[in-house]
Amino acid sequence: MDSMTTPGRERSAVLSEQSIEHLDDYLEFRHFFRHAYIFTLNWDRVKSLVLGCHETLKLVEAELDRFFEAGTGGGQ
Repeated sequence: MDSMTTPGRERSAVLSEQSIEHLDDYLEFRHFFRHAYIFTLNWDRVKSLVLGCHETLKLVEAELDRFFEAGTGGGQ
């Protein structure tokens, strides 16, 4: 995902460092969950992810909207 924060020759950065930091937490959880052999989730461990998912989604959606509105989406 680091390439998403770096402008390319023909496009601007897609996401900010802030968005990547938020998304990294979800990727870590996904990795843990896919490789865990337990099926009981610890609420204290996932609480911040659950409670923060709406905010993270809104942040990423806004950045993607700005990216495509700027006409740097690669296909435009």
